[in-house]
Amino acid sequence: MKKELSPDELYVRKELAKVFPQLKINSVKVCGWGSHKWADDLLQLSVEMFLQKDLKVQLYTIEIGKLENLITTIMNQQLKLGPTTRFYHTHRKFITSTRELYDNHRYKDDFLSFQNDGKETKTPLMECIECEMKKLKPYEQMIIRKSVMYGHKYTEISKEYGIPSSTIARDVKRELKKLNEQCKKYS
Repeated sequence: MKKELSPDELYVRKELAKVFPQLKINSVKVCGWGSHKWADDLLQLSVEMFLQKDLKVQLYTIEIGKLENLITTIMNQQLKLGPTTRFYHTHRKFITSTRELYDNHRYKDDFLSFQNDGKETKTPLMECIECEMKKLKPYEQMIIRKSVMYGHKYTEISKEYGIPSSTIARDVKRELKKLNEQCKKYS
């Protein structure tokens, strides 16, 4: 059931439509390097927050010619104040909480190279593990290599990479489960 807009509300929407192109530019400038990730979401949220204000406040803002300024200020506050804002909890938190490691970057010289002195032959299980390890993302390969193959403690890995040890423990458990499922026919 749609609510019928009053003439004043329609007027506010028309004024928003007039300044929208400039607001889009402002959102890109406010976001800076992160504009490709969240500029559109920030603009949408800021306009929504403006429209949630009392209608008298909206009309007064338009009357004094500060519509663009107010919405840009809302964007600035939502972005710059960090984890206390609505924007952070609805959009930014989920985008920035993921780790991005590059698939084509060698993080160490021994990156996923299995020790093979030529004397020992690989068992089918070892070949399966090696094959499945190569399919994992670099972060997943690193945590398996560090914790399982080299025997580093989660706290050591945590300090080295700045990742909470509980996250490392969870991820190691998940990746070992995947490897186990893929290679269980060889064990």
